[in-house]
Amino acid sequence: MDHHTTWLSLIYGYDAFEAAVQKLGAHGVLGNPTVVQHVAAAALVAIIVFMMSLRTRSALSRAGMGAVIPGPEISIRNIVEVVAEALYGQMQQIIGKDARRYFPVLFSLTLFIFFSNILGLVPGFTPPTDNWNTTFACGAWVFLYYNFHGIRAHGLGHIAHMANPTGQWWGWFMAPLMFPIEVVSHIARPFSLGVRLAANMVGDHAVLLGFLGLVPILIPLPFMALGLIVSVVQTLVFVLLSMIYIALAVADTHHDEAKDGH
Repeated sequence: MDHHTTWLSLIYGYDAFEAAVQKLGAHGVLGNPTVVQHVAAAALVAIIVFMMSLRTRSALSRAGMGAVIPGPEISIRNIVEVVAEALYGQMQQIIGKDARRYFPVLFSLTLFIFFSNILGLVPGFTPPTDNWNTTFACGAWVFLYYNFHGIRAHGLGHIAHMANPTGQWWGWFMAPLMFPIEVVSHIARPFSLGVRLAANMVGDHAVLLGFLGLVPILIPLPFMALGLIVSVVQTLVFVLLSMIYIALAVADTHHDEAKDGH
């Protein structure tokens, strides 16, 4: 993936840090040199999300007992509350009554992916999510997270469900065929999440950079608006699929099927 200099390169000591990292990773995966820009951009997004969280918490603390009623003005607190409420409502519909347990992780993931996406709309910055390492890391985290909660909720029944999705006694005869299929299906999930997000962000960023290079004034504005829509949609797709994977992993049907089988 082509890479160019961004505003982050102007930070004091950045060149020395990049040279040191590239020297260490010169013989890394496929022999490609390590790219530091996306790591620095991801760190910048994490700082932005952290500072916004502190600002929201400070606003809630100042509001005290009146924090239940939002203020009339447009503020970071109001925007965060609207997004959080919409996300939590969707989680309740998909996951159910235990949505509160998974809300902090999914909400943090939503903020990180969204701000990573829209960072590419700012001239002079590279979005972390147009790098496969970032998107695959997010997908791998979702994979580990929903499988952890699947095992927490059902124990070995989570693994047994892959071998016998029907839960009936006769379903075990199909286990030698069904288990490899289910394993491959689960392993493909983090890759599909990562490829979908990275591919869309790479294409969107390439189109925007192309028009910015040709005509930097006015003409790129429609494509920036389109890029904002793509950023929102790709965030929603990633998070909704994550919700579905969690819901499937912790669904009570695992226990019901086990009882029916006995």
